[in-house]
Amino acid sequence: MNPNKRLYIITGKGGVGKTNASFALVKYLIDSGKNAKYLIFKSNTISKESPTKTKFKYNLPAVELDLLDCATEYVGRKMKSTTIANWVVKTPFFRALINMLPGFSYLIYLGKTVDLLNQDPNLVLVMDSPSSGHALTMFESMKNYQEIFQTGLLFEDTKKVLSRIYEKDFTKTIILSLPTLMACHECLELESDIQNINPVETQVICNNVISKIKELNEETLPQILKDKLSIEKEVLNKFNQHITNFIPYISEIDDKVLLEQFAHEVGGLV
Repeated sequence: MNPNKRLYIITGKGGVGKTNASFALVKYLIDSGKNAKYLIFKSNTISKESPTKTKFKYNLPAVELDLLDCATEYVGRKMKSTTIANWVVKTPFFRALINMLPGFSYLIYLGKTVDLLNQDPNLVLVMDSPSSGHALTMFESMKNYQEIFQTGLLFEDTKKVLSRIYEKDFTKTIILSLPTLMACHECLELESDIQNINPVETQVICNNVISKIKELNEETLPQILKDKLSIEKEVLNKFNQHITNFIPYISEIDDKVLLEQFAHEVGGLV
């Protein structure tokens, strides 16, 4: 593993195992002596009711960023007054601005993320991106702000955030897939889209791969799994030049043991 990475973004379509992979990477990093934490954004809109605190599995250290709190801190720095900021972010106008202005929430979230990493040079954050669209929109919105606003506060703030995130060996985006035709197509399209937007390092990993199970005895498998395995091999053969990293299917049902195995597999790849 490259010890210089500070921010890992785990993304991919729904159901590919992003959250477990995020937990596993955090555990691997901690076991390797890193000060790593699981990072999640609560919401991309400001609502009147604060979302319930997320209960993180496995008791891993985590950072859960709330948009209202981050927005208050952001405005407070600009206006040099926390009191005024608390009033501003509660106004209907500011709530509407946040909820309607595409990507502004990502600027606030990523700004706070960069602040946390700058404050602690030993900190490593693993972001659990809820969907492939979430990650793509996040990168697109930041690029759009640079193109739309050529001067001013938003331009300067976006420039500072992007310069840090795009810094060499700072950020890595891990795109998870499953060994199915549609999933592999979608993850490679996402990788292409992200690379067209920004210079962040990307890596595609195929999860839940039966054929990569160690000491697999195909002859003893029931017919339904043999059929599934046959289809899987055809898919992976089709994408063998583009997808070369795999996590074998893990049948363990105990959460702690599963995390240990998953952490070992993820850590060996990234």
